[in-house]
Amino acid sequence: MAFQTIWYGSLLPEEVVKLIEKNVTEDSTIPTDSWVGGMVWHYILRANRENFCYNLSGLDGNSIKYKVYNEGEGQTWHVDAKPLDDDKEEVRKISFTVQLSDVEDYEGGNVQFLDEVGKMYNLPRERGTVALFDSATRHRVNKVTKGTRKSLVGWAVGKSWV
Repeated sequence: MAFQTIWYGSLLPEEVVKLIEKNVTEDSTIPTDSWVGGMVWHYILRANRENFCYNLSGLDGNSIKYKVYNEGEGQTWHVDAKPLDDDKEEVRKISFTVQLSDVEDYEGGNVQFLDEVGKMYNLPRERGTVALFDSATRHRVNKVTKGTRKSLVGWAVGKSWV
């Protein structure tokens, strides 16, 4: 049985977070051929081998998005999988987020998921948590009520299901 979400504690030190943030601005992207892309791809392959078993070819847009949520910002319930398009060769299969902020850096901003029967659960908030989930999984980010939440997000793609 496969789970819709799987996460790992990467023990990402604050110095590494600062190194990542050195060359990015809010909502900018990091190319997949950077060392950050290699780190993320390692976890994607691990989760895929241990749980999803999808046919993957790379990352959507060949990049990873650096995402910042300031006070009052969040996302409503959504899925990352886009509707199948007959002429689209690849689709989003696995979504991911890497938690860059420390637990004390912000309040609110929980990443929440709905399981197959509608039960809600939260992603762990510890810095370095790498969460991977089926792109068809409903999820949201609650509004940040204090501070700033920072993360890396993206999508592993593969040949269309059809």
